[in-house]
Amino acid sequence: MSSTQILLLASPDDFLLELARQDAVAAWRQAHPAGEVVAFDEAPPAARLVQELASPSLFAAERLLVVVDARPYFGASRRAAADALAESLEKLPLADVGLVMSVVTKTAPDGSLADAIARRGEARFIGLPEAPKPWEEARVSPKQRQVLASLVARAAPGLEGNHEVVDALCEAYGFRPRELAKAAERLALSGEADAATVRAQAGAGERQLREIEDALQHRDGGRFARFAGAIAAGAVLTDWRGDAVGPDRLGPILAGTVGRLLRQALAVRSHAARAGLAAELDPKRCAGKDWYPRAFKPRLLPRLAKDIESTPDSPVADMTPWQLHRAFRLAAAYGEPELVAALACLAESRIERARGPAALAAVSALVLALIGRPAASSRRTAPAA
Repeated sequence: MSSTQILLLASPDDFLLELARQDAVAAWRQAHPAGEVVAFDEAPPAARLVQELASPSLFAAERLLVVVDARPYFGASRRAAADALAESLEKLPLADVGLVMSVVTKTAPDGSLADAIARRGEARFIGLPEAPKPWEEARVSPKQRQVLASLVARAAPGLEGNHEVVDALCEAYGFRPRELAKAAERLALSGEADAATVRAQAGAGERQLREIEDALQHRDGGRFARFAGAIAAGAVLTDWRGDAVGPDRLGPILAGTVGRLLRQALAVRSHAARAGLAAELDPKRCAGKDWYPRAFKPRLLPRLAKDIESTPDSPVADMTPWQLHRAFRLAAAYGEPELVAALACLAESRIERARGPAALAAVSALVLALIGRPAASSRRTAPAA
């Protein structure tokens, strides 16, 4: 900032934007220790901003104007004012005054004002690191973790390089920079820098119905037990729309989810058999991280989709390719007798009528019994098709 008179900062994340703005102001203060910083939390009218830029300060020889929320200058309805401001920025001498503007936006700002700033100073867009691919089954991507690790080091320097703590923070908060940085600060103040403390401070949090599918797909009883234990401890269960599931809805939601997943898996087994893909229903073949883009989508999906299209009222008829691949993985983990028996138990249990802890206990018993120990037939490696 010390070498640039005008700086436009933009980012989809308000916290990353806030840090960049703080850094820019700090750099200007270092270069101009006797200067004055004037901050506007809300964007002043364009005419007033131009007047401020053109008027000398009464208190300091140099000053920096900071517009914290510059979104009004970049709105479609303010284009005329933005054009006028852009023209003024091109003409003003700006000898003893600097300007920093920041705006939360999904994409880099464009238009006459952004172009004028780029010509006269710098327009910097702080993009977000790429999120993990769905098939990677990771809470954060390596690039997201790199950003978050730098935030931990900034918020709590003593935690820098503590990979166990950084991993725990990433797992607990995901790519939520502000929350993670604040959690790192609290952790440093507590004096107990370990993963257990991170999880304890994060609390029970939220759990998602997808975790049931993940546990069933991997035949991982421990994973399901942790899911159920978190809900029992007070975690909020959210449905597929992200709405909280109250105690009165727990039975219907859990029973409906498990039943739907099992019926879809059973249907996929039937479709795969008719499509000549029975040999592909093997957990080992489906286990690779690249199995979806390299095997399922180009090779298995067309044959599977053709049989689904010819089957009226199939439970998987409206699935996207990604959803169908997850159902295929689930179907590969269980034999047909296991799925049929589990569905029969679910129907007899009437779990959908249970409420609160009773519903959770009933579903847990059924799911853990199904996961159990994989049957010999489901562990065999099938011959190649």
